[in-house]
Amino acid sequence: MLTLIFLGTSSAVPTKDRNLPGIFVRYKEDRMLFDCGEGTQRQLMAKKLKFVKISKIFITHWHADHFAGLMGLIQTMELEGRRDPLYIYGPIHTKKFVERFINVGYFARRFEVFVKEMKNDDSVEFGEYTISAFEVKHRIPALGFVFKENARVNIDLKKLGKYSIKQGPLVGKLKKYGFVEKNGKAIKLEDVSKITKGRKLVYTGDTRYFKALEKYAKDADVFVCDCTFDNEYAKKAHIYGHCCAGKAAEIAKEANVGKLYLTHISRRYQEKGTSPNILQEQARQIFKKSYLAKDLLEVDIK
Repeated sequence: MLTLIFLGTSSAVPTKDRNLPGIFVRYKEDRMLFDCGEGTQRQLMAKKLKFVKISKIFITHWHADHFAGLMGLIQTMELEGRRDPLYIYGPIHTKKFVERFINVGYFARRFEVFVKEMKNDDSVEFGEYTISAFEVKHRIPALGFVFKENARVNIDLKKLGKYSIKQGPLVGKLKKYGFVEKNGKAIKLEDVSKITKGRKLVYTGDTRYFKALEKYAKDADVFVCDCTFDNEYAKKAHIYGHCCAGKAAEIAKEANVGKLYLTHISRRYQEKGTSPNILQEQARQIFKKSYLAKDLLEVDIK
């Protein structure tokens, strides 16, 4: 099971329909957050998610709309009896900022908070999946993240038999190195197995367009992209370090992603009479499988 739930899809300021940025991801027994805007706790409660079980939080950057919910969430975890450590990942200065806010006020905390700062192309392995960071183009140091499930290898015993290989040390070497030699012949892993590509989820956080985004999003099953403005405000989006609908769709098309979800929606599309549907409409002119993310939307990645 790999499921993502949008907890907040607004930008900078919440609206009555959109909370500040946050994405909950569930992979089998693992629970994690990508960004934690103000109000994230209430959104978790609205979806009846067991947030005490969240083991790790990835912060894209240190603008308040992406992290202001952290202090309250950590305090509630303590009140709910958490004892397991919490791991927080983010860009440069993450250690400094986390130390500041977890020590604000009079409050006991009986679990450890560990922090790891990440930079471009850093990755952390978590058994069956890896999460990698990539630097994006925003007004301050900022990251995007790639969730990549390991490929699943199913050995075909009949195919093994054709090469007179039995289950044992030789198969272990085959899985580890991708090939073995027997009787002077190289036998590749794909010759005796079915390899199923792992699922891939990419979240940009806040960023303007830059060419390398296409590389990081390449072949993602789900691509969650900054879409603060519609195409009319493309120049403004670029200046302030954001994408517009057309640019998000161009990245998705070039990267051959499965689905594009547009998020970080400016409040102008709630308060000034302009429907946010214009973002989806513009994106679909370029990439048909474009969807406007909404708060509490749940997406299963098959």
